[in-house]
Amino acid sequence: MSRDSSAVDTSYLNRRLAEVGITDQLNTFERVWNDKVTSRNEDGSLKTEAVQNRRLYKLFDADKDGNILIRYFNLDGQPYRWKKAGTKQPRDFIRIRLKEPRDDAKYIQPEGSPQFPFFPPAILRKYKDAEPITTLYLVEGEFKAFVGSIHGLDIVGIAGIHGFYDPEVKRQLHDDLKKLLVHCRVEKIVLLFDADILSLTWSPDKDLYKRPSSFYNAIKSFRESLQLLLDDKEVALEHAFFMHIRSDLAYEAKGLDDLFVTYTACHAEILEDLRQFQFAKKYFKGFIINDLNRDVRGSVFRYLGLADEQEFYETYEKFIGTREFIFNHRRYVFNGERNRVELVRHEDVVKFMRIGTDWVKKITQPNKYGEPEEEIVPWRVAEIQRDYKQYPGFLEQIPKYDGFCNEPAWDDTYKEVHHNCLNLSHPLRWRPTEGPFPTTVRFLKHIFQGNGEVVMDGQGRFVSEQAILGDSLTVALDYLTILLRFPKQKLPVLILVSPENETGKTTFLKFLRIIFGTNMCTINIDQFNSRFNAHFITKFIIAIDEAAIKIDRRVEKERLKMLVTSDEAYVEYKGMDLRRVSFYGKVIICSNEADSVLKIDQGESRWFVVRVPVPDQKDPDLELKLKDEVEAFLFFLRNRSIVHPRRNRLWFEPEWIITDQFNTIVNATKDRIDRVFEDWMRDQFKLYRLQKLQYSISHLLSIFNEGNASKYRVDKTELKAYLKRRNVASEKHAQRFKIPVSLEIPENDFADATIKFIEVNPTFPYIFYMKDWLPPEDIEEAKPFSDPETGKYYRKPSQSMRHDLATQEKLPL
Repeated sequence: MSRDSSAVDTSYLNRRLAEVGITDQLNTFERVWNDKVTSRNEDGSLKTEAVQNRRLYKLFDADKDGNILIRYFNLDGQPYRWKKAGTKQPRDFIRIRLKEPRDDAKYIQPEGSPQFPFFPPAILRKYKDAEPITTLYLVEGEFKAFVGSIHGLDIVGIAGIHGFYDPEVKRQLHDDLKKLLVHCRVEKIVLLFDADILSLTWSPDKDLYKRPSSFYNAIKSFRESLQLLLDDKEVALEHAFFMHIRSDLAYEAKGLDDLFVTYTACHAEILEDLRQFQFAKKYFKGFIINDLNRDVRGSVFRYLGLADEQEFYETYEKFIGTREFIFNHRRYVFNGERNRVELVRHEDVVKFMRIGTDWVKKITQPNKYGEPEEEIVPWRVAEIQRDYKQYPGFLEQIPKYDGFCNEPAWDDTYKEVHHNCLNLSHPLRWRPTEGPFPTTVRFLKHIFQGNGEVVMDGQGRFVSEQAILGDSLTVALDYLTILLRFPKQKLPVLILVSPENETGKTTFLKFLRIIFGTNMCTINIDQFNSRFNAHFITKFIIAIDEAAIKIDRRVEKERLKMLVTSDEAYVEYKGMDLRRVSFYGKVIICSNEADSVLKIDQGESRWFVVRVPVPDQKDPDLELKLKDEVEAFLFFLRNRSIVHPRRNRLWFEPEWIITDQFNTIVNATKDRIDRVFEDWMRDQFKLYRLQKLQYSISHLLSIFNEGNASKYRVDKTELKAYLKRRNVASEKHAQRFKIPVSLEIPENDFADATIKFIEVNPTFPYIFYMKDWLPPEDIEEAKPFSDPETGKYYRKPSQSMRHDLATQEKLPL
C-alpha cells in the first residue's frame, strides 16, 4: 500500500473524509484471497498448497490531479473487475469523484464500464458470516453509504438513481444485490433518495416534467425488479419502501452524509426516524411500495406531481412562480385570477409546419454513424388533428410559411426566416475562441500532406503559417476558410481516396460534421441517386462515403458536375410538390477505390483529389480531441489570410488543385477510345513536329476503323462526343487543308526528312494543337518545329524521336 505521496494531491480527499468523519483506519480495507502454489515433495512428486494472501487498500484514495478514487469490492471481498472492449486483460473497477466538476458531471467512470453496487466493509462482513439483516438501505453515492454504515445502517451505495440494475440482464436487480438479500435474509429494503427530489431548476425551454419523471421511473423499476423475490416464499423479503430526506432540509442537508454532519447531536433521532419508514416525520418522508399499482403508480406518482399540470404546478410552485413552464411537452402558465394552470401551447407545435399548402413534420433520426440528422417529411393534417384533438387550437398554433429557402450564414447574420420562408440551414453552435489546436493541425497535415506548415508554440497555439501557392495543405486550409467565411461560394469537389482502411477519411467527415452539425449529411451512392433528394439536397456539405462511381455511368458523374456549379436545386419530398431553393452545397467524396473512384477526363477542373496515407500511429481519442479544439480552430480560420485569390467560379485555378492522384485517376479511368486516340495523337505530333494538325472526321474514322478486326468500332457520334469532351473544336467554315500521311527519309537520313501531305477537299476540319497533347518535355524535344508549308524538318531529331514507319499504319482498337 506504499506510494509516493508527492505524486498525488490529497487535499480534496482529506477535506472530504474529515467532513464526514471517515478516519484512516475506517478507510483501510484488507483484502484476503488464496492462491494455489505447486512445489515438489522430497520424493520428487508434485504437491499443491493453498497460500493465503493479504493486501491493504484505501477505499477512498486520490490521484495526481486531486480527484478521489473510489474502489469497489464484490461480496467476496475481491475487487470488481471488468474488461474493456478490444482488450485482453480485465481491470479493477474504480469510480472517480471529480475535484472540479465537468459541466454537470461530478462523477466519472471508465467508458464502457458497467455499474456495480458499492458495499461498505460492514456489509461484506455480514455477508461472509451470513448474519441476518433486518433492513437494507440503497442510497445514491458511495460517501453516503459509507457514512450510513459507520452509524450502524446496513446500507449499499449505488452510482445513480437507476444504479441498482444488473449490467448483464436488462431491467433486473443486480445479481449481487439479490445474493445479499437472499443470503442475509433481508426482510425490508429501502430505496433512499436525497432531499432535492422535489426541487427543480426552471428555464424557458426545459421540460420540467423530465426530472421528477426520471425519479418516478427509478422507483417503479426498483419495485418491479423485486417482484420475484417478494413472491418467493423461500426468500425473507416482505416489504419494499421508497424514502427521501425531507425537502425542507435540502439547503442544509441534501444527502444522508450531510444529515449526519449537520445534526451531530441528533444521530440517534435520525436513525430512529429513518426506521419509521412510511411513518417518518422529522427528517424523512417515506412510502411503502408493496403494491405496484396502488403505492407506486398511485401514491408516488401523485406525490411527485406527475398526475396533471395543476398538481405539478402546486408541487413545484416555489420553483416556477408566475413564469410559463413546460410540462410533458406542453407549455402552461398559472392564471392567478382563476387560480388555475392554463395551456399556452403544446411544445410539439414546433415540430410541425405548413409550407404553402403542404403539412410537414421535423423528425430526427440517427445516421450510419449514430449522429442525429433532422429531416422534414410530409404529414397528413388529419393525423395531426387525431393525435392532438385534446388540445384545442393546436393546429392554429403550428407555424405557417410560404415556402423554403436556403440561406447559410455561419456568423451573427444568420436568420431562421427570410420573407416568410423557412431557412433550411441551421446556425453553428460554436463560438470561435482563441486557443490551442495542435491535434487539428497534425490531423489536417496527415490528410492533405503538402509542404505547407502551420507553426505552433509549445502550448499548441498558432504562431505563423508557411503557405505555398498550389500546395495541397494550403489549398485545404483555404477550402475550409472559404467554407466558414464565404458559405455561398462554389468550390471544387473534394475527393479523399486510399486503398487502405482506417487512414482518416471518415474521421475527416466526422470532423466536418462536428463543426457544421445538421448542415452536413453523409450518404451513399444509392441515396445520391434516389429520386427523392430532400434528405441531402439542402445540406451545406454533402458527403458521399465509401463511394465508387462506375466508370461507364456518366449520368452519376454529370449529376455531380451539375451540383458543383448549380445555383438552384429542386427539393423533392415524397408526396409533395417540387420546391425550388438556392443551392450552396459542397460535395465531398471518400472512397477506397483510390485510382478509379470516378472517371476523370483530362482538362477537368472540378475535382480536388487527395490520396490519404496510412497514419504512423492511431489515436483512439482523436475525434474527442478534434472536438475539443473546434472553437480554437474556427478562430484560426476566421482570422487567417486566404492565400489563393479568387480566379474563377470555383475560386481555385485548375493548376492549384491538380494533384498527382488526380493525374493517376485520369490515366487509370481512360476508356478505349481515350487511350488509343491520345496515344495516336501524341505519335503524330512527335513524328511530324507540327504545332498544329488538322483532320476531317471521316479521315479519323478511317484511321480507327479500317482494318480493325475486333468487334469494337468507333462511330461518328461517339468520336464527335469524345472530341467535344477534349475541347477539340472544328472550323466553322468548310475549307481545303493538308493532312500529313508519311515521312520521306532519303537514305534513312532524318536531316533531310520531308513530310508528305495529302490535300483534302473542302470540309470542316478538327484542329489539334501540340500544347494540348504533349507534355512540356516532349514539346521541348521537338523544337525547332517542322515547316508546315514545305514539310521540311529544321533539325535532325533525337533518338527518342526516331519512330518506326509502322507507326503510320492504321490503329487497332
